[in-house]
Amino acid sequence: MKILMCCSDLSYKGGMVSVVRNYLDSGAWPADVDITFVPTHGDGGKMGMARRFARAWRRIRRMARAGEIDVAHLHVSERGSFVRKGLLIRLLHRHGIPVVLHHHGAEFEPWYASLPEWAKRLVRSVLAEADVNVVLSRRLVDGITSKVPGARVEVLYNAVDVPEEPMYNPNARGILFLGRLGERKGVYDLLEALRRIDRELPADVKVYLCGDGETDEVRHRVRDMGLVHRVAHIGWISGDEKRRILDDTMVNILPSYNEGLPMTILETMARGIPNISTPVASIPEVITDGVTGLMVEPGDTEGIGRALLAVATDPVLRATLSREGHALIRERFALPANIKKLSGIYRTLTTEPRS
Repeated sequence: MKILMCCSDLSYKGGMVSVVRNYLDSGAWPADVDITFVPTHGDGGKMGMARRFARAWRRIRRMARAGEIDVAHLHVSERGSFVRKGLLIRLLHRHGIPVVLHHHGAEFEPWYASLPEWAKRLVRSVLAEADVNVVLSRRLVDGITSKVPGARVEVLYNAVDVPEEPMYNPNARGILFLGRLGERKGVYDLLEALRRIDRELPADVKVYLCGDGETDEVRHRVRDMGLVHRVAHIGWISGDEKRRILDDTMVNILPSYNEGLPMTILETMARGIPNISTPVASIPEVITDGVTGLMVEPGDTEGIGRALLAVATDPVLRATLSREGHALIRERFALPANIKKLSGIYRTLTTEPRS
């Protein structure tokens, strides 16, 4: 099976690209699956992005005409990403190529709600035209079927490579925030919680604020709140630096207001790192409060502080969350099982008659 896979350039930062990179790097694919990756988006301003998409369009059109695509797997979020994938679906269907539309957008619902009615109709037409809409959890199925009752929807959780045994360091003293720095993911709520509990936290506990986004504003707030002594890193991490910080991570925290299924939660739980997050979108299908992690409501800075203190001062709690979280990820979110289901979707689309 010749599979076309599209999303942003692999140098782009974000969870969707992490998912695609995991797929491209995995050795779990059946021998008869051959994936060609074509990036349709990347940095470079509006003109640069338009030129990149035009190049991708021409390449995909040539591949379609040459019979080099059996199934197209398009990863999509909201706004421009959705528009680009909608255009590609029309192109691919003109050549009889079935399309998997894989939804990652954490802000898809508020974006859709903000659109005028004519634009909503276009969005619904794209959802209806996709041969399969893939969503990240059971909770997200209704987001598609409420708009297009006849749409075909499959649930496919994000997945990660999972080591046989937890890689958690029980002596780690780091609090990790790993994601885009900004209001949506709750980084400012985290800073306010840290300000409140600073005197109660052990002196050796350090905070790593790792990601792109509003790094300058975060630095200003850290300074204004008197937390410079507490925060050890602000900004993007990768490679050896990321591994070093993960080795020193006691707990990962993501106090988001909306999400899809965050890769940062899956990746850290796969290592056995306890997690604190919020009951939004798909997260409750991964974190059970007090069992595989701790839950706080979005914006509840007091709750964030209590959860951080609980983990920082209770080694038995840390050990339990580490063990149970790692076991859950091994059972339900490991990459080989995900790829097996996705390969089955591809196979079905190549064999069933198309309407």
